[in-house]
Amino acid sequence: KFPIPSHLLSLLRHGVRFKDREAVEMVLTTCRKMARGGICDQLGGGFARYSVDEKWLVPHFEKMLYDNAQLLHLYLDAYLVSKDPMFAQVARDILGYVQRDMTHAEGGFYSAEDADSEGKEGKFYCWTLAELKSLLTKEELEAATRHFGLTEKGNFHDHSDPDPLPNLNVLSQVEDKPDDKEAPRIKSAREKMMKARGQRVRPHLDDKVLSSWNGLMLGATARAGVILKDPAWLAMAEKNASFLKAKLWDSKEKVLYHRWRDGARDASRLLDSNAFLLWGLVELYQATLDPSHLEFAVQVAESMLTLFYDPREGGFWQSAETSKDLILRVKEDSDGAEPSGNAVATLALLKLSAMTDRSDFREAADRTLRLFSPKLRQHPQHMAFFLTALDFALEPPQRVVLAGSRHDAKALLEASHSVYEPRRIQLGTEGLVEPFARTLKPVEGQVAAYVCLGSMCKAPVRTVPALLELLGSPKPNEP
Repeated sequence: KFPIPSHLLSLLRHGVRFKDREAVEMVLTTCRKMARGGICDQLGGGFARYSVDEKWLVPHFEKMLYDNAQLLHLYLDAYLVSKDPMFAQVARDILGYVQRDMTHAEGGFYSAEDADSEGKEGKFYCWTLAELKSLLTKEELEAATRHFGLTEKGNFHDHSDPDPLPNLNVLSQVEDKPDDKEAPRIKSAREKMMKARGQRVRPHLDDKVLSSWNGLMLGATARAGVILKDPAWLAMAEKNASFLKAKLWDSKEKVLYHRWRDGARDASRLLDSNAFLLWGLVELYQATLDPSHLEFAVQVAESMLTLFYDPREGGFWQSAETSKDLILRVKEDSDGAEPSGNAVATLALLKLSAMTDRSDFREAADRTLRLFSPKLRQHPQHMAFFLTALDFALEPPQRVVLAGSRHDAKALLEASHSVYEPRRIQLGTEGLVEPFARTLKPVEGQVAAYVCLGSMCKAPVRTVPALLELLGSPKPNEP
């Protein structure tokens, strides 16, 4: 009932790596069912927090930023593995929702939207047939009724409400794909319904900006920009990073704040804030090759090690030593609605170490894996994100180094991101990148892509087809 994306991301990674087709199909089927269910907002995009039934049909209508960030990562991976354009569209719909309803004017992402409005759960999202009969044409209504599974009685009854609204329908997709005759009718019905929904009283918006949840969405948005080849999403990610750096990062003290709202920020120091933002910045750098993002990532990593790392035993404390209101400090290891801060910190440090050749980052990641390895062996189902980090740690990552102006490397960078290989990193030759990458040069004045393992690289290539061939894909695939 609760999507736990870290489980699905890890299972997909396993399925592809070990050619386990059943595991891959488990993940893709789950993604399709969720996207077609009422847990997914069929008009406005984005996912509710969880479903109250086993079919993903009736959600608890609350929407959380952290869920949508993780699901965006999942649907991008599902698209890369399957090349099914439906998964790419779900990703675009999540981004459209966040951009439209969950983004501060200066770029920060808000935290959540409530489940109820005007005291009624789901009132903003649900429809009666009587409402739609007055809104849609006869042809549109017939098409929408079939497509969304609408009935006179409805499919949602709020048993927790002593006076529930009657005959409400949660929208879900019950048709595989509308035919050419019905598709334009459903499209026009959607537009009318979305416009009418915009006139309703919206659920309450939790407009605080959390650096942790923003970090999750930052990385997912950056990946979407380069995978879906849409500069608007990259611009959205860049703007978010600028907001976080300006509002939640103290550049003088090199510390990250946890929460910002209306110009005020709290004094909390939390591992998840640093770990999730670090992961987001690592992904943003790989999507843009902007050396300033790599520099910021290094600063956040150094701060995280100073404030939270345990140099004696390994692993990261959830809170800073300066926290005076806690009885004891703990090291969180299990995934819940969000992935474990220790696991995210480990993966992000592994990637950052491979990019910068910083041995201190790698050592902290390795010692954290060793600390939690007994529980990882005993209860891997609770530590799926740690499995993802372990998978990355087992072998040196493939590196795609783009030598030359990053502004001219767009096509090659998009090509590198278009082939699913979660143990690959992308980097340029400027800034804090590892010394070997800085020795690689353009070819005949043009940007060149080097595919490397360790200090061994294949001959540089300058065209998208040639790079895709090296990466195991015969030709470009458009979203």
